[in-house]
Amino acid sequence: MSFRYTPKTLLGAAAMVAFGASLVTAQSRPTSTRRIPISKDAAGEVAKTDTVTVTVYKTDTLRLTTQMPGRIDTVMTTMTRVDTVTMAPALRLPGGLYFGIGGGATAPNGALYNTNGAGWTAQAQVGWEGAKNLLGLRGDVNYAQPGEDGRYGFGANPDILNFSADLKLNLPFFTHLMGAQHRFGIYGIGGYTHTMFKNLPIRLDGVNAAGEIATTPADPNWQHFNGWNAGAGMQLGWGRTQLFVESRVLAFNPDNTPQARQMPFVLGINFF
Repeated sequence: MSFRYTPKTLLGAAAMVAFGASLVTAQSRPTSTRRIPISKDAAGEVAKTDTVTVTVYKTDTLRLTTQMPGRIDTVMTTMTRVDTVTMAPALRLPGGLYFGIGGGATAPNGALYNTNGAGWTAQAQVGWEGAKNLLGLRGDVNYAQPGEDGRYGFGANPDILNFSADLKLNLPFFTHLMGAQHRFGIYGIGGYTHTMFKNLPIRLDGVNAAGEIATTPADPNWQHFNGWNAGAGMQLGWGRTQLFVESRVLAFNPDNTPQARQMPFVLGINFF
């Protein structure tokens, strides 16, 4: 059995092949029904969700040779795919001007150790630090009320106020320890401190005539001394909020006494 070809048959087949190729070329490329805007989200925006629909057209030609005469069929296949793209908001790290409060316990040391016990402390602070800067500034006011020792108590509760102006060194370690949305930090802090107090018994150098530790009488008037502070802490920031825990040494040198030191342990919060 043999096939007969005529000029009309050949011209018709060539025309069908050319037309099918043009359809494949024009329609096989995926097109999007929606343009995706890409922009940086402002602080505080929620995540955005965009839906993209891709339609693909495909044309196949089937040639049947099991029967005579030969038969050619064209099949057009349409595939539609829907993709959802979620665009997360830009991560905002704490930075800039901030203020906060804190509180905790304070332990006496040095000239305050024998004559006073552990007590409570409260703190208010204001400062500035960049989100990725190593150095920042902080000023704080710390109030402490040590516990009275039964042997050296004089009746009135002691009051101590510390005014500090500090440099804060943020160490660039373990930044994403708590995940990408939180900024963890370790820092050191230190600087100048002015201390004022009243009704505070302080141990003197040496002993009295009875061989006991000599102390100054608790003065009800405010007394003022210059000194220093140094310490370290950890902080965890997200959005406009930052939690921190720290411990410092607040020191001053009264006349005729060993160095007086306070050691506050503070848990606090900052707002940017």
